[in-house]
Amino acid sequence: MDVYFIRNGETYFNQLGRMQGWSDTPLTKAGHEEAYKMGRTLGNLGEVAPTIYSSDMNSSIQTVTELNNGMKAAGGKTFKMVTMPELREQFYGSFEGQSKKETYKKISGKSVEETLQEMNFDDMQDKLAKLDPTHLAETSKQFWDRFASGIEKIKQVETKPVIIVTHSAILTALVNIYAPFLLNQIEPNNLSLTKVHFDGDKFSPKIVYYNETVEQNI
Repeated sequence: MDVYFIRNGETYFNQLGRMQGWSDTPLTKAGHEEAYKMGRTLGNLGEVAPTIYSSDMNSSIQTVTELNNGMKAAGGKTFKMVTMPELREQFYGSFEGQSKKETYKKISGKSVEETLQEMNFDDMQDKLAKLDPTHLAETSKQFWDRFASGIEKIKQVETKPVIIVTHSAILTALVNIYAPFLLNQIEPNNLSLTKVHFDGDKFSPKIVYYNETVEQNI
């Protein structure tokens, strides 16, 4: 199964440089406008499933709504939306809503870019979970088990390529763990495309491309 992952439109926590996770801030004005604009071009992806999957976070739901508005304006058929908690970003516990810069200083004393040169994304998530005094933050295993179960549910019902609207840390983790040579930018742009192929019973994603736009040669 081929999946076109779309990062949600810009949120207020994105704009403010804060840890988003399960903290559900709405899209900014630019986030709404850019999602609508992207929706007008989604027909360029070719034949895809009529259902678009999304995390159950409001930022993703708002993104799908604007994508559908753009599709409709361009004369296309809108998608049925199915929301899934399995597609949420990693949960950061007491670090939710905190400054990204300050959070990564606590993890490694360095920036996120410098941190990922010393440890992979799973190690970083596990270090954050250990630092969380509430012990609520997910470990990397808890995250991957949750996310993989969501992908498996989609694989059971879809035969065509699928669009999934989700969040930046998931996409960074996918590429960092399964195709680190493609990670030319730590955070994918809002409303960028990352194409991933899932095949077989085992969760073993194959990253086709990362952080592209519909207009580019995909």
